[in-house]
Amino acid sequence: MQLNALCNRSGKGMQCPYAPGTPAMYSCRLSTKIEGSRHRTMIPILKVMKLTMLLLTAAFLHVTAGSFAQQITFSGKNVPLEKAFSVIREQTGYLVVYNADLLKNARKVTVDARNMQLDAFLELAFREQPLKYVIRNNTILVTGKPRPQQSPNPGQAGFAAAQLALLKGTVVNEKGEPLPGVTILLKGSTRGTVTDDGGAFLLSGEVEDGATLIVKMIGYIQQEIAVNGRSDIRIALQADVRNLENVTISTGYKKIPKYQLTGAASVVTQKEYDQRVAVTGNFLESLEGKVPGLVYNSQSGELSIRGVSTFDAVKKPLIVVDGFPTEIDLNTINPIDIVSISVLRDAAAAAIYGVRASNGVIVVETRRGKSGKAKFSLRATTALQQSPDFGYLKFAGAKEFVSLQEAQFRRANPNEISYTAYDRPMPPAYAILFDEQQKRITAEVARQRLDSLGSYDNTQEYENLYFRTRQATNLNLDVSGGNEKSTYLLGVNYIAEQPVNVGSKNNQLILNFANTYQFSNRLKMDFRGVYSHAESEKGTTAPINDFYPYEKLADANGNPLAVAQGVNRDYLNYGVNRQRNDRLIALGLYDQLYYPYRELTANTTKINTNAFRVQARLEGKITDWMSAEVGGNYERQQGIQDNFLDEQSYTVRRLLNLKATKDPNGRPLFVDIPQGNILRRTDQKAVNYTLRAQLNFDKRSANSRHEMSGILGAEQRKTTNDSYLNSYFGYDGQSLISRPVNLQRASLYTNPAFPDVSQFGSGLSIRDYVNETSADRRFLSYYAQGTYIYNNKYIVTGSYRIDQSNLFGVDPKYKYRPLWSAGAAWRLHMEDFLKDNTWISELKLNATTGFNGNVPVSNNGPFLILASQLNNVFEISQPSFYVMTPENQSLRWETTRTYNLRLDYGFFNNRLFGSVDYYYKRTGDVFGQYDADPTSGFNQYNANTATIRNSGIDLLISTVNVQNRRFEWRTSLTASLNNNKVLAVKATEYDNSEYITSSRINRQGYPMDALFSYNYGGLTDMGKPFVYDRKGGRHILDFYGNAVEDVAFEDLVYNGTTTPKYVLGLNNQFSVGAFDLSFLFMYYGGHVMRVEQPNPVNITTYSTSLLEGSSNYWKKAGDELYTNIPGLTPGRAQDPFYFPSYARYGYQYASQFVRRADYIRLRDLIITYNPKFDFLKRMGLSQTQIRLQGQNLFYYTFSGNDIDPEAIDRTSGVRQLPQRPLYSISLFTNF
Repeated sequence: MQLNALCNRSGKGMQCPYAPGTPAMYSCRLSTKIEGSRHRTMIPILKVMKLTMLLLTAAFLHVTAGSFAQQITFSGKNVPLEKAFSVIREQTGYLVVYNADLLKNARKVTVDARNMQLDAFLELAFREQPLKYVIRNNTILVTGKPRPQQSPNPGQAGFAAAQLALLKGTVVNEKGEPLPGVTILLKGSTRGTVTDDGGAFLLSGEVEDGATLIVKMIGYIQQEIAVNGRSDIRIALQADVRNLENVTISTGYKKIPKYQLTGAASVVTQKEYDQRVAVTGNFLESLEGKVPGLVYNSQSGELSIRGVSTFDAVKKPLIVVDGFPTEIDLNTINPIDIVSISVLRDAAAAAIYGVRASNGVIVVETRRGKSGKAKFSLRATTALQQSPDFGYLKFAGAKEFVSLQEAQFRRANPNEISYTAYDRPMPPAYAILFDEQQKRITAEVARQRLDSLGSYDNTQEYENLYFRTRQATNLNLDVSGGNEKSTYLLGVNYIAEQPVNVGSKNNQLILNFANTYQFSNRLKMDFRGVYSHAESEKGTTAPINDFYPYEKLADANGNPLAVAQGVNRDYLNYGVNRQRNDRLIALGLYDQLYYPYRELTANTTKINTNAFRVQARLEGKITDWMSAEVGGNYERQQGIQDNFLDEQSYTVRRLLNLKATKDPNGRPLFVDIPQGNILRRTDQKAVNYTLRAQLNFDKRSANSRHEMSGILGAEQRKTTNDSYLNSYFGYDGQSLISRPVNLQRASLYTNPAFPDVSQFGSGLSIRDYVNETSADRRFLSYYAQGTYIYNNKYIVTGSYRIDQSNLFGVDPKYKYRPLWSAGAAWRLHMEDFLKDNTWISELKLNATTGFNGNVPVSNNGPFLILASQLNNVFEISQPSFYVMTPENQSLRWETTRTYNLRLDYGFFNNRLFGSVDYYYKRTGDVFGQYDADPTSGFNQYNANTATIRNSGIDLLISTVNVQNRRFEWRTSLTASLNNNKVLAVKATEYDNSEYITSSRINRQGYPMDALFSYNYGGLTDMGKPFVYDRKGGRHILDFYGNAVEDVAFEDLVYNGTTTPKYVLGLNNQFSVGAFDLSFLFMYYGGHVMRVEQPNPVNITTYSTSLLEGSSNYWKKAGDELYTNIPGLTPGRAQDPFYFPSYARYGYQYASQFVRRADYIRLRDLIITYNPKFDFLKRMGLSQTQIRLQGQNLFYYTFSGNDIDPEAIDRTSGVRQLPQRPLYSISLFTNF
């Protein structure tokens, strides 16, 4: 009765036509479930299909390809039905499951089929047979037809019993969730079946009480279950941790079983990747802590693999998506579509990519459609992040700043005429002090005004005007389905973000499709694509050091106010005080004061970016062991950036004043540059394509002792990047009208017609308004890769590639230099002396070596690179050309020689598994700037200048600590040690200060990003800072050498590297009932950072970001015993307390202020709820999850928790705004 009730169709009382309990009954139940869900899925299908023509096109292609079916070619007369089944298996790959006893009564078949469709072939073979069949996925289930009711016949009793005997059951995972697609085989026979979407299975025919079932599925431990007379069995499969997480490694060119790999590679599975929600679409952030050797910079969003091996070439890893390199914005990759990420770290794993593989390769595999009825997946995420914390920057408050300005004034005793003679901008505190100095006000009034000035601090006003809480929403909907002939996946992803900056917003829409077509058993195709449309807007957020901390930015009504300080140092040249500004306005010119809050809306930028990628791969089987494929991808990204400068923006007002001419009456004329707004439009376009032809082979000997596989192919790639900047003067956004501009005259370097505008000449920089650049890179490559395996224990691999490119010279000895790799592996656990060891699951030794390459960022190479310009030296600007870079016929790609030793291990049925690698990388012919022969007309040129070494250890330890139905606890630890050193570099002259202040200057014998400092000695009894040389001598530094000598490089102190040498990621995952909890701790260590110190320097002009505590400077003799902050600098060199401003470098870049930068951060804390309510099932929802996620919740710095090492420039010591915690909530469900 229960089975019969399950057969009712949508409650309409339609009874199953077959007898209850028969195998046919089960088939009917499956079909009614599918039909009963049609109405529930129709509305979402229509909504998705209306989204875009792209999705409609993809769906159309899928439907069209659906007409292609599996085809059979066979001719036979009176052959057994079993022979027909064998033909089906050989020509289609379909599994035919049947009871051998049933075939005893089967008729022989006569058939003559040529390219006959599979379903037609089956209809012909089963004509007039006492059997029937059901196709489910790639399995054909054969059962007996129901027989009419008749009197029992002893001769037919056995057959009837075989038909009515049923063994049913359900297969679930450790959490009790059903597992579809599990294979159930009756041991010792060919009978079997496959579980359906609900994990249920049905095995027809007689099953003896003592029979054994073999239950297996990829990623789970195979089990043998004794029937023991049961007719209904529940089977719980246990995940095979090792197989589940590292089934295959994708190199992009092919997929390699993990055990066949000799190189260093890691794979991040979909389950691992999905632990963290990428709120705004950056999939790289989810790799942190999951791959040994990979270092992710959360501030810049960039990552490196096994250190950096170049100065000026490409530093980021090559990104490969579904087999082809991508050059467009990585945000076009929908993180939700990612099913695996393979990270190739050494030469044996990555050398197949040749000159792009020196920095490692990241291979992204995205989802494909799954055969079956249409299934929808919905993901929705919303996130919040607090506005920045400016208190972390430790700037001096208004009161301290005023006191410092007062102290500097009284120490320097400046002459008012130095400001008033040119009507220069004057600090408000100085205006009060000059009034006191010139007896215009009394000392008491001056004190009152200074105290009043220091009583207002604009930090909170600045935060309120410019910043807010960040909000982000991410919505994703996709549908997939298909049949044995083709599958499809259609998806849409929408991201809306309100950044922390007021006036900014980001929106992105991603549409993607993925179709597969099985034209025949020998020919298949994969066709997929993605389209992305992104829009962003932002206003100009004035840096907090654009103004003094006591200046108001807006009045009570929100109207912008002018400030005394300028936008940058140029403001000292073009800035005016209020008296001079009033004269400009009276002459009919523009207000030339700077209003920082006005710039938020008067200087805005909008960016619209459209990008798409399409790719196809057609593969055909030549023999059982050889196939050929052709394919390629095409990418195009076009972005239009509009920088709108309102007529009231500071840039336009100043430019119009500078280029105004006089009419006969002395009034301004705006002829060369018209009045009105300016629109600077940049059109950037990138077009890339890859074409590839490849042979694949995979051959085993008859006894399976020898196995060979590999690829042989050729590839052509081209990338072009074009940028066009055009400007429209006098632009009206409503009518889209602009006015002509005389760029020739505007670019002339002339003095302003109105001297009050500026005392300095100026010419319009044409490149800021009209510019065009183009880059064209071409590659032609030939490659091969092979693997040989003996006795499933000993593995040898090799690869070979030749790259040709227009980026390199044509010298024959460099043009055809190959890049290659070789590797070997020994699977010790397969040896007889370990094979029977029950606690060793895997033990494998690997050794590899090989060469990778790298290409330059700039277009240097065998050709002269020219640029055009308007020469503004002459009375009339003339077009001219200049050589940007000289030709270099000897320029060749960087080559990295890598050695790698690796141990893969697994113990206790892979409850403990992982790997350990030791690597040595030596990169030669490193690109860099080299001093040129002065007679060549160039100071420097790009050449192969250096050699860099990276060596270290990568470690992975994963454990399954507890695993049962109620509780699960897993731990994963990744650890990396990298030691970097510049072994050789061609000599280039640099000042000592450049080694200290720049992270781009590299010195032989030291690591990249080496940090150097002065050996600071403290202060003299006159408050002057001094440094020690290596012999103990004292020096007061002077950059210009004014009778004071500088120290030598050997006198500098090497503090260490600013790049982390040690990186650890500790990830714990817990599952308790319906709840999952995971958290990721990251440790970065072995590096150092400079920490900026209070330093009262240049407080009268452009330096407004003084640190708190700057007032604790040296004031009198004896203070040097209690403070190391230099005293204020007098205004005249004749003053006995005077010292050069460069002398402060000894204090500012002192070795005493370099600290250990090791820190631990709680990167993620994620709680997931997996509800199991029945009403969700009745609603058609499955795999529903509610997830709470927190990022960057906590950090601890070992040298003092007042500094966040991720929020500081480790070379200069200048603090940056730290990342605030990000909180998100997500809902996932399928239907």
